[in-house]
Amino acid sequence: MAREAKHTASISLGIMGAGFLATFPAGGHWAGALLHGGFEAGLVGGLADWFAVTALFRRPLGLPIPHTALLPRNRDKVVRALIHAIENEFLTKESIKRKAAEARVTEKALELAEGRLPEIVRAVVLLGDYLLNHLPAERIADFAAGELERALERLDARALLRTVRDEAIARGYEERALLFLLEKAEGLASSDAARYQLGHMAASALSNLQMNGLMGFAVNAFVGFMSEDKLGGLLQNAILNSLREMRADAGHPLRLLLLDELRRALDGLPDSDAVVREIESAKGRLFERPGVRERLQRWLEELRVRLLDWLHSERFAEAFAIPVLEKLIASVKENAAMMHALQEWTQNQISLLVERNHSKIGKLVKENLDRLDNDTLIRMMEDKLGKDLQWIRVNGAVCGFLIGLALEGINLLTGA
Repeated sequence: MAREAKHTASISLGIMGAGFLATFPAGGHWAGALLHGGFEAGLVGGLADWFAVTALFRRPLGLPIPHTALLPRNRDKVVRALIHAIENEFLTKESIKRKAAEARVTEKALELAEGRLPEIVRAVVLLGDYLLNHLPAERIADFAAGELERALERLDARALLRTVRDEAIARGYEERALLFLLEKAEGLASSDAARYQLGHMAASALSNLQMNGLMGFAVNAFVGFMSEDKLGGLLQNAILNSLREMRADAGHPLRLLLLDELRRALDGLPDSDAVVREIESAKGRLFERPGVRERLQRWLEELRVRLLDWLHSERFAEAFAIPVLEKLIASVKENAAMMHALQEWTQNQISLLVERNHSKIGKLVKENLDRLDNDTLIRMMEDKLGKDLQWIRVNGAVCGFLIGLALEGINLLTGA
């Protein structure tokens, strides 16, 4: 477009010059003199405007005429004036802050996030993948082991035992433990091996009894009549019946007695010096055992593999990440106080950013302009402004022609 306008301006100047030369022979006639005066003034106007437009960017005809090539010669002044106008008139600190406040950045950011949840999830997956693949498992394992060791050193064994006791009693674990023991005892007592052992123990005990008289005769007769298997069966049935009654009846005297003993044992657990010493000793031995850190590192590696599989699965995005993000955004938008706080925080950050970096706007403009040599800068300006500047030449030629016609007409009328 600038080239077309320049071509048009050159044509207009050529027309004025050709008309000026062509009307010389007709100068004796009033019409020829009128046109000659118009073309003369148009030629002068066109040449003057050509000189003025050219002098902005370069020396006309390459001649060292004073006050020409204004932009190249005053480049630093023009750049400083442009930077000053940008920083202090167009992009002032106050105007940037005001526009940022009007923009409601927090609301727009949340709306943008709502419409781009899949992209956000993909970014989370990429970031998570990078972090998981670059986390040093060995160093984390050493750190975790050290922290666990220090935490164990600070652990109060008596306080731990009190907590265990209180939780066990509050949750009724002593009664569950008794039922478990009764069940196991019933299973053990019902076995053939138990019956045999009971019978053998009973027979041995009876054979060692030393009684005289009628009682001794009766005992010997009973032992001779009852075999070890029969004795074992009798004792086994008696034990099993007692165990079943204890399991079925919560108020069974023996069951209550055993529960009371268990509770007394639990209650006295924190005061047992032997148990406390054993716990303290176990604390010290735990991380002295070989392979503890290696097992912890293997567990971390397995955890990393499982996390990576989950991170790259469809289940992570569809069942976890997107629902969580949707719920989070909705809860933030519904919380007016949080929205206000976020907007204030965002506004403060923008203000700080503007305060710290406003001067960089001018520096950036200057750096970009300094990269351009004079010829490139002039070409860019001519490309952007050249059309209007060339039309100044056209207007100068046309206006000069019309003014010349008017002046020459006045001259002819006055001379007549």
